[in-house]
Amino acid sequence: MPLITLRANKIFSEKITRSLAESLSLVTERILRKNKNLIVIRFETSTQQAQWFVGGDLKRDDVAIFELSIIVTKGTNTDEEKAEWIAEAWRLLTESLDNALYPNYISIQEIDEKSWGYNGLTQKKRKIKSA
Repeated sequence: MPLITLRANKIFSEKITRSLAESLSLVTERILRKNKNLIVIRFETSTQQAQWFVGGDLKRDDVAIFELSIIVTKGTNTDEEKAEWIAEAWRLLTESLDNALYPNYISIQEIDEKSWGYNGLTQKKRKIKSA
């Protein structure tokens, strides 16, 4: 049940967002072993490029700058799986957005199973119910 968020300095076409959503879902299912039906992907894009600074300098060019994060339950993935997911997500994003010019960050946030969930149940409660 991961939640994936892509923040970027520009608005992408529906074709690009649909393709990225599909590709990120597939690699998340394959590499991190997550249920595809529970993967939620949110795009936060903006044309307010003044919000994006690199090295203290305002970036006004048309080059995409992005930050990708995923929230997963702590302890459900190995270090190798996380490293592979970050590498594959980087490949997908740079191919789709055509940018490796600026630092673009990808992070995996791990939250304890007692501290998050969906549809009113924590992951801990969900695990207990299914046992």
